[in-house]
Amino acid sequence: MTSFLERYSQGDCQIGRDWFHPLSGWFLVEMMRLENARPGILAFATRASPVARNATAMALASGIRDKPETFLLRANGFVGDEGTDAQIAEVLMAMKPALILDTALEIVPPALLGTLKKIGSSLLHTADGYVRLHALMSSNQPDQQARARMLERLDALLDDELIQVVQILDLAILTPKSAMAVRTATEAHAINARLSIIKQLCSTASDESLRQSFEQAPHFQSNSWVRGWLRKADRLPPLGIALDDEPSTKRIMPANTQSMGREWKNCLAGHSNTIATGSTAYFAINDLNVIVILTRTDGGWLLSGIHGRFNMPVRTETAVLVKERLSGLGVICLLPVGPPPELAAVAGAFHGVDDLEFGFQGMGG
Repeated sequence: MTSFLERYSQGDCQIGRDWFHPLSGWFLVEMMRLENARPGILAFATRASPVARNATAMALASGIRDKPETFLLRANGFVGDEGTDAQIAEVLMAMKPALILDTALEIVPPALLGTLKKIGSSLLHTADGYVRLHALMSSNQPDQQARARMLERLDALLDDELIQVVQILDLAILTPKSAMAVRTATEAHAINARLSIIKQLCSTASDESLRQSFEQAPHFQSNSWVRGWLRKADRLPPLGIALDDEPSTKRIMPANTQSMGREWKNCLAGHSNTIATGSTAYFAINDLNVIVILTRTDGGWLLSGIHGRFNMPVRTETAVLVKERLSGLGVICLLPVGPPPELAAVAGAFHGVDDLEFGFQGMGG
């Protein structure tokens, strides 16, 4: 029996005629098993065209070695006396890519061969990748068909990650550009999870506007894209306390931080992301001429800041009025009172205390 390396070296090795493609992973294992039964197929696989190699991979992933009789009957009309692996190897080396697919698969979607061509010289990393690709291309479900058409539209080499992005990314924003921009399945899952929140918080987040924002982004970065939409949030969930229905207060949403910042002469616009996370809540109390900040704690909403216009601290009398009003609306209100009397004399020796775990913003004591 001629060794593989000797068989591999046979051929003219002319530029443009002989191309030896390295094999690896699960496909190499499958080829080596067939090589044991039919020497020559391993060398054949390294020289085969990319589409022939991918068609062979699709056939092997579909399980032709698990049910060889079915495959061989469809290919030859009979099952010979030789080992089935050897017969399968002969068929794979003799057939053109389209015929391999027709023989191995019960259903061959019209666009499957063209999609396999887009994988190019590389192979999908797992046999399951080919199984999922075939299931997607042959599905009769409208959403899956839309994803299959997206694969056809992509003008790029396909790999495992890109195919998974097309299979995962929310159809509301799935376009050729968004698929290429996202690129990884992990990022696609993260965007999907955040997309539902964006739709919940932003009244302007229609499917069309979301798609347009993807298309118009010159250099897409998912975190920047999410932050950009959260700055438009205008319907944050209620706090779950009586303050939600208090007419004398106005909830500040990320969408109006810029206009409110101009009105109050402060930097509210820089806090839009913090507000959007729901860990803090900002309210304007116009008759007291203050903006209050509430912090979400395991014991409820805690008053953690009071600011006047221009971010100025408020007088103690005003802070007391704020406390009286918010305490009756379900807010935990604690006002700082400074050091105890017996230590008051040493307080003036320090320019500031910056190691406190919790600070009250704009609330002097």
